[in-house]
Amino acid sequence: MKNVLYLFGPTLMIFIGLSYYESIPITFALFYGWLFFIPFISYLKRDCLKESFFHSFTNGISAQTVWIGIVSGVICLIAIFSAVSILQGRLFETERISEVLVDWGFTGSQMWGFILVLIFFNPFLEEWYWREFMHTRLIPILGRTKTVVVTSFFYSLYHLLSLIPLFAMPFSLIAAVPVFLVGLVWGYFKVKLSTITTSVISHVLADVGIVIAYLYHFM
Repeated sequence: MKNVLYLFGPTLMIFIGLSYYESIPITFALFYGWLFFIPFISYLKRDCLKESFFHSFTNGISAQTVWIGIVSGVICLIAIFSAVSILQGRLFETERISEVLVDWGFTGSQMWGFILVLIFFNPFLEEWYWREFMHTRLIPILGRTKTVVVTSFFYSLYHLLSLIPLFAMPFSLIAAVPVFLVGLVWGYFKVKLSTITTSVISHVLADVGIVIAYLYHFM
């Protein structure tokens, strides 16, 4: 039951923040608070998890693993910006998205703070939570392949929840598919390379792609 709660927890935080409070600051506080404190408290209780955490960063780090993170991240960045550039005005309207983001408080000076969080904190916390903490908990139960699929599904689930108010169906559902697929890729990196450093680097660049697309098309 605890693992089920941990899988649904981030989605629940997004739901409360966006649907109930309709506020990005509150959503960020709830969501990132969950991603940080749930693993942190677990690590305080179990020394073996501390070792796994440090091992996930230090083991397997090499020029190759860093290069893989950079290359895959650049591919994600280009794909995100290109997709938004091609599809805007066809499958979604920039005005609608901008209005929703303003209603959520993603505007003004606060916006730049949110952007910094997305680039510098979001990749680390999400990879720590899904590709380290949840992988460590689920692999002994489900095995590696099922763990990658399950964590990728729940990783994409709360992204879908945040996409629904921004994009009309079925585009919001379609837009969540690449999130699931990249979750599979990052999970594969963790399993094969025994480090989340590669996925963190890739994730940073993917989020940079989102920020660039937002600044270029929606500002």
